Amino acid sequence: MDVLTNELLELLNKKQEAAFEVVFSLYYPRLVYFAKEYVPHEDAEGLVQDAFIAFWEKHPSLTNKFQLQSYLYTSVKNNCLMHLRHQKVKKRYDEMAALEMQNLLHLSALKQLDTSIVSFQEIESIIERTMADLPPRCREIFTLSRFENKKNQEVAKALNISVKAVEAQISKALKVLKIALKDFLPLLTYLFLNN
Repeated sequence: MDVLTNELLELLNKKQEAAFEVVFSLYYPRLVYFAKEYVPHEDAEGLVQDAFIAFWEKHPSLTNKFQLQSYLYTSVKNNCLMHLRHQKVKKRYDEMAALEMQNLLHLSALKQLDTSIVSFQEIESIIERTMADLPPRCREIFTLSRFENKKNQEVAKALNISVKAVEAQISKALKVLKIALKDFLPLLTYLFLNN
């Protein structure tokens, strides 16, 4: 038996709450199922509820169940479209805001970066002091790797040690140098690149 009888539609047209509740209980699950094909489930529920609120407030005059179905599905479809457009705009705005923040950080960092001769002299002095404080074997391995541009395998062969030992000593030296040179790191990327 068809639940949407002419009598029910008549009561719905007269804005009877009981008729609305019957229509709501009948179509709500179907419309949520329809909407969640396009939007997340929690959004689908809200969009369907919005469609029913609009239906109740606008109170269109209906002559048959097909008009009702068409009205409800079209309303939910339009709500989904608006939601998806809003999400697209929001995502674009979030990406632009993140890019703007990154640009502001880079701008600030570049303004504060000292590229004067004095700065490079200070860097060299810090490197010399830090290298002098490294354990002799660590200093030797790091010097061969970073200042004489030897590959880890070449350093290992020259010093008769494993490549893993070379990598460990380079990591140790890099940690110490990164701490000592923290204020100048953007200028020193060449030093910290792996071979």
